[in-house]
Amino acid sequence: MKSETRAEIAFDHVSTTRIIAILRGDLQGRELEIVQALVDGGITAVEVSVVTPGYAQAIQRLSERFRDRAAIGAGTVLTADQLQTVYQAGASFVVSPNVAQEIICKTRELGMASFPGAYTPTEIVLAAQLGAHAVKVFPAVSLGPPYFRALQGPLPDVKLIPTGGIHLGNMADYFAAGAFAVGIGSELVGAPEILNHDTDALVRKAMDFAQLARVIRNVE
Repeated sequence: MKSETRAEIAFDHVSTTRIIAILRGDLQGRELEIVQALVDGGITAVEVSVVTPGYAQAIQRLSERFRDRAAIGAGTVLTADQLQTVYQAGASFVVSPNVAQEIICKTRELGMASFPGAYTPTEIVLAAQLGAHAVKVFPAVSLGPPYFRALQGPLPDVKLIPTGGIHLGNMADYFAAGAFAVGIGSELVGAPEILNHDTDALVRKAMDFAQLARVIRNVE
């Protein structure tokens, strides 16, 4: 039986949960505890930004702990050195803030899923042409659901991941507008969740997001 590539594993998790939780900033060595709470709540795709202190070690620990239960990726990847580092750490997907041919092509060559960041239709099309598995659109909050709905006409086959400003109150609107998945950072795992050490609250919060995503998926 053929084993799945990292890209396939990542894509399966993102397609199923339709939420990528974004960890950014000082995790205070609590990444295992935080991601366990997210997984317990039903969110199994997690991005660790390279601006996070000790990001490589965090990705490695998470990849080893959650190998069979979650997709662990790297975010804000801008350079070939960062890409190689997160690959060696075990990342299964790579998110960038921009469309960079070198990063997209090398990500695919290494067997990871590529989710580059774009903003305009021209950037989105270029990312897709370069081989992106899906395109992160950031900041989504400044564009709104109507922007994504409008893109469905000319770009129905491009999978879009709106990121930035997504919360429980507007997530359904982005899915209704055609989003493939959403990226959620501080609205899900912000300073209160990290500083207060309240994993039970984080589990409940993750459950709320995951449950809404499941309801939306079943309706579509």
